[in-house]
Amino acid sequence: MDALEILEQAVNLLRAAPPGAILAYLTGAVPFSIALLFFLNDMNRSPYAFEHLALASAGMAALYIWKNVWQALFARRLYQVLSPDRPRGSIAKLIVYQAALQPIGLAIALPFPWLVAFFRNVALMAALGWPHPVRTARKQAVLWTSQNWGILALMSLAGLLLFANILITIALLPQLGRSFLGIEGALARLGVRIVNLTTVAVSATLAWIALDPLFDAVYALRCFYGESITSGEDLRAALRKALATVAMLIALLGIAPRRAAAQVDPARLDRAIDQVIHSREFTWRAPRPPGAEPHGRWVGWVRAAEDLAGRAWDTIKRTLRNLFDRPSQTDRDRKDSPVTPRMLEGMIALAIALVIASAFIFFSRRRRVIVNAEAVTLASPDVKVADDSVTADQLSESSWLKLADECLAKGDCRLALRALYLAGLNYLGARGMVSIRRWKSGLDYRRELERRARSNPRIAPVFAANVDLFERGWYGPRTVDREMVSSFVSGLAQIRAFLEQP
Repeated sequence: MDALEILEQAVNLLRAAPPGAILAYLTGAVPFSIALLFFLNDMNRSPYAFEHLALASAGMAALYIWKNVWQALFARRLYQVLSPDRPRGSIAKLIVYQAALQPIGLAIALPFPWLVAFFRNVALMAALGWPHPVRTARKQAVLWTSQNWGILALMSLAGLLLFANILITIALLPQLGRSFLGIEGALARLGVRIVNLTTVAVSATLAWIALDPLFDAVYALRCFYGESITSGEDLRAALRKALATVAMLIALLGIAPRRAAAQVDPARLDRAIDQVIHSREFTWRAPRPPGAEPHGRWVGWVRAAEDLAGRAWDTIKRTLRNLFDRPSQTDRDRKDSPVTPRMLEGMIALAIALVIASAFIFFSRRRRVIVNAEAVTLASPDVKVADDSVTADQLSESSWLKLADECLAKGDCRLALRALYLAGLNYLGARGMVSIRRWKSGLDYRRELERRARSNPRIAPVFAANVDLFERGWYGPRTVDREMVSSFVSGLAQIRAFLEQP
């Protein structure tokens, strides 16, 4: 049996497992995973991590044993799906084996298939209550080594792909939320910096939780087939399935036909068939029943209109055919005439369409009313510069500059810096360099300007410096002074000079 075949059987085994088996695995894996993420984050970021390192490490060790015990119970549930008569082992003995052996496997975690198989097998056999679980696990681990190599290679590749997909999803979700929902939070402002140790650890943990049950199913199958070499357990399991199938067939063939014959009413069946035939979704396929045609005043008018339209169409075709045909032509010449009946019908349809289009254009122009509207100047709305929902297109560039001068006169350099930032965006938006949207951040405007200003590469660095100056003054803790405002104004002047030069 090759690696792909046993992986397929492992997937089917997981599908056939009872819900309690998956719940047992999650009971051990979820608390350990959450605690591990908190532990890594605390040890990397907290300046006081060394003070509680011993207590946190002891807690992680206890949760690691907890996880391994529940994982062994999960593997035992999977094995009992294959062999229901297998007895259960003692929980106390299982805890002792897991606490004694699994930390050794964590310390010497090497990519050798017999080591991976041994530590998985010993957990399963201790949960099943085998007399000598260590010795039996060692014998089972050396079976079918090439198959074990193939399993580890395929699962490692699947784990890398799953890890990359989860990490990309975590990195793109904030950007998608900002693009489609207009939500711009701290995660969206991080950009590529969102890929850090925390997100990598979360992605690796989720990939491990998704693939680790499949490992347990694979090694439960390997132990089952390894035991079947001497005990024939696989033959007994196949015989049980065959007997169950035969019993089901006997029940279906012996009981079901008599019940069906007793319950089916021919008259009721005919009524059901007739009802289905007369339903709306099948009536279009049935021919019209013979008999008298419908009659009445409206029916006569409709038929008369159809006959009149048909006669008019035949008259038009006959007249045009007579115009194109010559009387001196023989029947063979008429057969080979360049004007065929299909071409004639096409020319008629084209002429009718041209007449209808000309009439429509003529009447629509006659009904059009020309209105000369005078330009109306709207008053500038009462905007608040400090409101983050205010966009640069709500006022003109001159209005933003006037607001900046007013804020400077009042001594509020921070509001003046924001008004100048909005004035710069308005100036760039009026010249098609950026498109102003409320959900866009400074990083979005920078990337958009870099794309649209490739012919003038000196603009993008100056705009990036201005955006950085604004974000440090508006969002950061730094106090905005007149020197920052002056630097921003000089940057706006450079951008204007670069854009307006010939």
